[in-house]
Amino acid sequence: MNDIDRIRQGLHHPTYDDALAERLGLNPSDLRILDLVAAEPGLTPGRLVELSGLTSGAITGVLDRLEAAGFVARQPDPDDRRSVTVQPVAARVAEVEAARSPLRGELERLLSGYRPDERAAIARFLDGAGGAAAAESARLRAAVRGGFVAGEYIAPLAGAERGRLVFGSGAPRLSMSLAPFGPEAAARMIVETSASRLAFDGATGPDTLIRASFDGPRPDVQVAGGTATIRYRRKAVAAFSTRAARIALSPAIPWSIELGGGLTDLTGSLVGVTLARLDVDGGANHVDLELPRPSATAIVSVRGVVSSARLRRPAAVPVALRVDGGISHLRLDGQRFERLAGERRFTSEAFASSVARYEIELLGGASDVRVDS
Repeated sequence: MNDIDRIRQGLHHPTYDDALAERLGLNPSDLRILDLVAAEPGLTPGRLVELSGLTSGAITGVLDRLEAAGFVARQPDPDDRRSVTVQPVAARVAEVEAARSPLRGELERLLSGYRPDERAAIARFLDGAGGAAAAESARLRAAVRGGFVAGEYIAPLAGAERGRLVFGSGAPRLSMSLAPFGPEAAARMIVETSASRLAFDGATGPDTLIRASFDGPRPDVQVAGGTATIRYRRKAVAAFSTRAARIALSPAIPWSIELGGGLTDLTGSLVGVTLARLDVDGGANHVDLELPRPSATAIVSVRGVVSSARLRRPAAVPVALRVDGGISHLRLDGQRFERLAGERRFTSEAFASSVARYEIELLGGASDVRVDS
């Protein structure tokens, strides 16, 4: 046995974990999740899925057992009514620490034979070894069912035939309307206390369902059966933070995209992606999207106030544009319109006879809109 194998075995003793869990009336998976909850009170079940590598169904079962045994308590999340947080029960966690004290004492006895600089070197090595093992575990899990690898979320295609992206920004925002052109043609303004940005990054590799990276608070991410759900929690502490996401989608399957909660910026390119439908609910300050070539009628619907929007499509792809709620300035393939009121519909040449085309809806009003190729 070489040094690396000795170190690996020395760092991993499943028999101890099994014995300790049995002593506490738990199983090893339950004990591992309890350790995560004790280290970071207030975790959501989704975050526990991410940290543990277990499925959401397995996490639910573990939390049911831990709660029944009095080790944890699930409480409503004050920042997100759709979720719960998991809190440790202090008295029961103290029992776990007491059960671990003999091993902790023996490890301290072993370390007492080393100089302080040697102990520091051992600690640095163990930190590095633990990080290497965690990174490789994340890579292996992501290749099978998705997960974070080096700060980037990656999920495999895994036989999915259709894709659905559900994105919730969780951004506090307020839409206001002014009426310098009369009540029918209103100017639009959006007030936000935090910036929420989403950029599409085209297509992934053919075997990858989704690839996403995030700046700022990390959202809850879940993938199941071709549906990727990304939701930011409405935390008061993050009310003035910037949340930014970059997402690339598989080119191998058609996609329906649902963006909710409102966005500061919606930008980037979907070129290479087969887009069936894009729904934006809650509006956006600025939209600048490059759309892919459709294979059938693709729908883009924006509900809510928009300050400025530019939607670019491939050349010779017909479009129908329906607007409602007042548009201050509109440019459609070289045509210019000012101070549009109420509901209006515009269609480009060959729209009625084309199979591959775009239906675009802007419902809620906008200041400046540009649709071109």
